[in-house]
Amino acid sequence: MADLVPSLQIKALIAFVVLAFGWTWSLLWVGATFTLQPQWIGTTTIIASAFGPSLAGVTIVALFDGLPGAKRWLKRSLIWRIGWGWYAIAAFAPLGMMVAALALHAAMGRTVQPSPAAGSLWLSALILGQILLLGGPLGEEFGWRGYVLPALTHRIGWRWASLTVGGVWALWHLPLFFIPGMAQANMPMALFMASTVALSVVFARLSVNTRFSVLPAIVLHWSINAGSWAIPVTPQDGVMQPYYLVMGLLFTVAIFVFFKPGPEATAP
Repeated sequence: MADLVPSLQIKALIAFVVLAFGWTWSLLWVGATFTLQPQWIGTTTIIASAFGPSLAGVTIVALFDGLPGAKRWLKRSLIWRIGWGWYAIAAFAPLGMMVAALALHAAMGRTVQPSPAAGSLWLSALILGQILLLGGPLGEEFGWRGYVLPALTHRIGWRWASLTVGGVWALWHLPLFFIPGMAQANMPMALFMASTVALSVVFARLSVNTRFSVLPAIVLHWSINAGSWAIPVTPQDGVMQPYYLVMGLLFTVAIFVFFKPGPEATAP
């Protein structure tokens, strides 16, 4: 099924990185540096920055593989008959880990912060929908898991591909640490970077098991972002323990899925 793999040329992968980083970092710089008026323009600029990877993936596939290749790539990316169990794992496993970390935090006698989702049900539903559409899943996954992971898996296998994608993915987030108001601004940079590589391993294992469909990756990404908002495990007011507990669970899962035997896919 090598014909379903987007262009494997090294220059295509380099072009992807240049486009993804160039789009995201330049828009973040504009949105964070200048006081854009009216205010919604600045907000839109920051939101648009998150779409760098997916836009780069679509662009590179179209440029290097042409329209027929782009159609094959999109068809593979949107495979939805993968078994509902994988969707359930993608949707609920991150939430379960966060709840478990919070339960451990409470069992140690620590105070649990109130959830932002405890207010208006309609507002919470709106924010959760916004996270799906604008908060990263759609903006990133057609690039990281839709294009780069399959292309690198074809070359070096999914395990090394997951580490490579994870390193690039972590670096792509770097400007967020220097923008006030971003969640990353309150997180230890080295730990976040390492956790992104660990997440990439989990995403890669899920992708290999679901024929490199982007849909479960989108669900998993949404679950992580939505859970991080609704379940108070991210650092706030100097409280770090829930975050550290979640990281410990994540690294344990990542190590397990990385070394667990099977599947040895080399191409989608």
